[in-house]
Formats: sequence, structure tokens, C-alpha cells
Amino acid sequence: MSVTATSNNENKTLTINIDGQFDFSAHPSFRNSYQNIDPSFNVIVNLGNTEYVDSAALGMLLLLDEHFTNTKIKIINTNELTRQVLGIAHFEKKFDIS
Repeated sequence: MSVTATSNNENKTLTINIDGQFDFSAHPSFRNSYQNIDPSFNVIVNLGNTEYVDSAALGMLLLLDEHFTNTKIKIINTNELTRQVLGIAHFEKKFDIS
């Protein structure tokens, strides 16, 4: 599992990429990827290389949403299993998922 983040100050966008399993072991690196970023930034979470998402990951996404209160976070490149997990949790009401 790895979490990498890229921020673009020009267009005020933060992109967080999660590779492998998105579970509790990702918590420190996931939190560090955004905690010092301006809360007005747009946020994209790229799950294109994510193999697994558990309930801890859902909690981390909710914490991310609490930090970026003025923007709707985009979760992109989800696979079928990830979309199912996010759908069961009704995350489509809180996040823009594709």
C-alpha cells in the first residue's frame, strides 16, 4: 500500500493516489497527504490502483471530507468492487464518484 499526493497551487487542486489496499494501515500516510493543505483546495482521490477498500478507508474519507468542508471531493477510477462498497455506505450523497 502506498499513498502519494500532488498539490497544484495554480488551480488549487490536491490529488491523492492510493495504490494497493486502502485500509487502516494507510491512515498515517493518508492523513499526512492532506493535513497541511488549504481547506479551500479541490480534492481528487484516485483509486485506479486500489485493490481493496475497508471500513477504515471509509472513515478516512469522511475525515478528509471534514477537512475540506467547502468542496465536494471527487473519487475517481473506482473499480466495480470499490463502487459497491462506496454505494453500500451511500457515499454518492457526499462524494462525486466515478
